[in-house]
Amino acid sequence: MKNNFTLLYLEDDKIIRENFSEIFKTYFSTVISTDNGNEALELYEKNKIDVAILDVNVNGLDGISVASEIRKTSSEENLIILMISAHSDRKKLMRAINLQLFGYLTKPVHRQELFSSLDEIVTTLTIKNMLILTKEYKWNEASNQLFYKEKELKLTKNETKAIQSLIINKNSFMSACDIQYEIFGEKEMKHNSCNNIVQLLSRLKKKMDLLHHSSDYFIENCYGVGYRITIN
Repeated sequence: MKNNFTLLYLEDDKIIRENFSEIFKTYFSTVISTDNGNEALELYEKNKIDVAILDVNVNGLDGISVASEIRKTSSEENLIILMISAHSDRKKLMRAINLQLFGYLTKPVHRQELFSSLDEIVTTLTIKNMLILTKEYKWNEASNQLFYKEKELKLTKNETKAIQSLIINKNSFMSACDIQYEIFGEKEMKHNSCNNIVQLLSRLKKKMDLLHHSSDYFIENCYGVGYRITIN
């Protein structure tokens, strides 16, 4: 499954960093790497990081100190951190006991062990980012994908944007014009009726009906009020 996850990778051995980065690119849409702990923190602060894979012994701040600083940011408490250490670093890992590590790998890292860890990380992130809608629909907030009974449903660009806007505003109804403004901005607000959005959502419902031979749907339409996503 494609994803929009971003990995921060800290490793000071250039050959290992380059080789592992190529592997990581097959799992994550964005891989940001560095050989310096201080720079790793700067990169973390400038980017939305989903996973941090940190070597314990590096230049600047060591991997455990980087992890500790990251964990001080409460908004990122769900960020996954995986440590990589040498056998001699076991005592140092005791400092990381309260850092909610996803796990750690010991150098030299065996590829199969690495692949297993990466598979588990992606699965965990996918579950964390899955919003359970009504009627067996699910929405992946990381990849912006819609699922019905675990099967991915193909959406157009504007269908995806419409669902995104409804999910962002999931606690309230949105008019067709509200949705149009979210998708296209003020420059497209030519008609008060915003009928193109009404038609878009109507076509989406018909598409879902045909796909599932069912009237099950995840968008509530209240006449005179607007549209609202339905969430379990």
